[in-house]
Amino acid sequence: MKRILIGLVVASSLVFSGCKDKDDKKEAPDTTKQETVSEGTEADVTAGVDQPKESDENAVDGISTLSTEDGSVKISIARPEGFEDAEFSSEQQVAFQRLGADGTSSTQINLRLMAEDENTVITTAQQEVEYLLSANTDDQSTVGEIQTLASGERQWSYFSYTLAGEEGYRLWTGLSNGCILSCAVENLGSGLEPLEVDSLAQMLSAAIQE
Repeated sequence: MKRILIGLVVASSLVFSGCKDKDDKKEAPDTTKQETVSEGTEADVTAGVDQPKESDENAVDGISTLSTEDGSVKISIARPEGFEDAEFSSEQQVAFQRLGADGTSSTQINLRLMAEDENTVITTAQQEVEYLLSANTDDQSTVGEIQTLASGERQWSYFSYTLAGEEGYRLWTGLSNGCILSCAVENLGSGLEPLEVDSLAQMLSAAIQE
């Protein structure tokens, strides 16, 4: 882009000079002034292209921004203690993970900010779990009923499920901005103590920064 912009500046100077030559050469062009303007323009182009982007001074380690799918509403989410940021996090979903000592067990938390009504959030969560169960051959798989619990002043709804080698929860809570924070939590393997829903709700409530 820098070469193209500078090329346009030089080309414009040549065309301008050519037009001057067609005049009866009554006045000699002020080349000193043109060179000064050209040099100033090229310097401006260089400054606009080559300068490195400044780092976001407002970025805070351990704080992620979570937005609705259309980007119209955003909130901040603090990384829970003992967890790491997952590589597949984005503005539409913030993910954290905690690894066990065996290197294979983990607890994974995935958060989404949804502008839909609660019934839609529930349906989406149930469909996701049904898909997991359909791909599992364990006859011991179960899905619990929807329940509610309070964590401080925040009210959570949730249901649990189990399948071979995995225990999970789907939780959601309404926010003051009218959206719903939906959370998927999965405990994989047996190398970590599974998170109980009460402590999980407390952890998530503390992470939300509206």
